[in-house]
Amino acid sequence: MRFDPLLGMKDQARPLSRGRDAWWACLSVILVIVLSFFFRWSSNIMDKGPTWDERYILVPITDLVQRGWTVETAIDFQEAKGPAMIWPYAIWGELFGDSVNTLRLLSLICFIVTLLPLMWLALRCGLPPPSLPLLALGLFLLPFEAVLAQLVMGEPSYVLGVAIMLAVVIWGSMREFPGGMGLDRTESSGRGFLGPFLYAIILVVLLHSRVHVVPLAGGVCLALFCRDGFRSWPWWVASIIAGLLRIPLWMRWGGLVSSDYQGMHGLGLRLESLTYFGAAFAVLFGIFLLVWFARYRHLVFWWWAPAGVLLGLFMGIVVPPDLIDPHFWEEINVKSISLFLGPTRSLVVGVSPDESLQWIPLSILCGIGLGGLGAFGAMAFQYRSDESIATLSRLQFFTMLCAWGLYMFTHGFVFDRFILAWTAAMPVLWIGMLPRWAWFLQTLVLIAYLSLSASSWLW
Repeated sequence: MRFDPLLGMKDQARPLSRGRDAWWACLSVILVIVLSFFFRWSSNIMDKGPTWDERYILVPITDLVQRGWTVETAIDFQEAKGPAMIWPYAIWGELFGDSVNTLRLLSLICFIVTLLPLMWLALRCGLPPPSLPLLALGLFLLPFEAVLAQLVMGEPSYVLGVAIMLAVVIWGSMREFPGGMGLDRTESSGRGFLGPFLYAIILVVLLHSRVHVVPLAGGVCLALFCRDGFRSWPWWVASIIAGLLRIPLWMRWGGLVSSDYQGMHGLGLRLESLTYFGAAFAVLFGIFLLVWFARYRHLVFWWWAPAGVLLGLFMGIVVPPDLIDPHFWEEINVKSISLFLGPTRSLVVGVSPDESLQWIPLSILCGIGLGGLGAFGAMAFQYRSDESIATLSRLQFFTMLCAWGLYMFTHGFVFDRFILAWTAAMPVLWIGMLPRWAWFLQTLVLIAYLSLSASSWLW
């Protein structure tokens, strides 16, 4: 039994059942479908040709459709995304046509289907069925997700894969049935093998879509190690094997991405990325810092929140990123131009046009972002380890830590939308971990964020 802070009631974690519960699930799916097609038909996107990154992503897709499947078109193409993103769109294009609006429809379908594994996760984490429409709203408001679902972009199919992978991890690592009924030895041993096996397969696919999934693998391993100790070894082995299977493509391309894009995405030491991402975390995790101030200063790891605030302020003062716009995409020089773009940059530049003072709003945002992440982690470790919401929230916490830390060793462009690669579980966790007032406040922030990004991308 656990207390649901949003609905103010105790509810046992339980899987999707028949009858009344299914109606809430159907209503949630319908809500996402209606909102998605409202965006598609009310915006200008149907009248636009290739826009934003579509002008690059469409090249290898249309090559596969029009020139056929060869090593050159299927593997040696030039794009920052991997074959696992390009191939499904090419197959879709062969079946239904390769016009840009037809291909965009596949993104929309992936976005809608993402709700299904998230609903299973929500119910497994103890959210009652009446909260599922709120989950649907949370998915739609997840920064950039609904907007990029209107375009031929890598995120919709990738986030769907992540949501399925998270559901497999929670299912495969379960010790008990919902309600406390134990697993028998046969089923427990079956899950112990099948869970890591399926996880490894999905992880291999996602690694061949985009390497941003690596922090998620770290989050899975660390969260399960915190719960199970050395008994979590199958998940570590599965992650290592999946990582090794990505090496052949790395060797063939000569880098993380294909040769034409290696100036935009590569390895190298750069602390400024940590400051920028810390600031970008504010919109997702800042609400947890506010909740910590209001209710949770007694947590065992209460000090993570003030430590995050101090670290963020320190990073903003010592290593503030340069926010000058890059000149042209075709003229990339990672040593001489700014590589940080997105709403965070726009907010900082708007608040402080004077470059010499931009470190001030950056420091404040970074303090809020890392302090909020610390508060989120402290709340995650307050749950009993045998609860699914404990595993999922700790997995999300460690994922963000790994993602934030790994970007210290990268150079190239840093976009706010990269964070979407690591946050598929947040719609579940906003509802499951925030009190009612905080959830509504977060919703208002996300609505404003969605409005700004949609007006920029779709209108």
